[in-house]
Amino acid sequence: MDMKMIGGLFTLFSGETDVCGYLPLLNLAAAEVRRALREGADETDVRLCYLAAAVANLRYRQIWGTRAGVTAVYAGTVPAAPDCVKDDMAYRLVAAYKAVCRDMLRDETFFFIGIGGCDAGAD
Repeated sequence: MDMKMIGGLFTLFSGETDVCGYLPLLNLAAAEVRRALREGADETDVRLCYLAAAVANLRYRQIWGTRAGVTAVYAGTVPAAPDCVKDDMAYRLVAAYKAVCRDMLRDETFFFIGIGGCDAGAD
């Protein structure tokens, strides 16, 4: 993955202008995407840069959410830019790029299959 491209996309998604302070976050996001890759997937595919930047943006939003706490509102007023909207959009962005990269990512869905004819309560 091209870390310079991930940094540029992160600034686009997050609105931050200085990417240098967020290099550990970008490296962590790239590592998270690498761990999710199927065996034999092309790590240089540009779509993975978008996914890594979206993951970094989500982590960035989570960090700022824990730092900022809850925005106080008075007399029924609403904050100008509700954080929950930004958080929801960050989750949606990650989901959208995961869908774009689904042919390169491991399928992590899990489901149970029932086995007919078994009586678990039999003595």
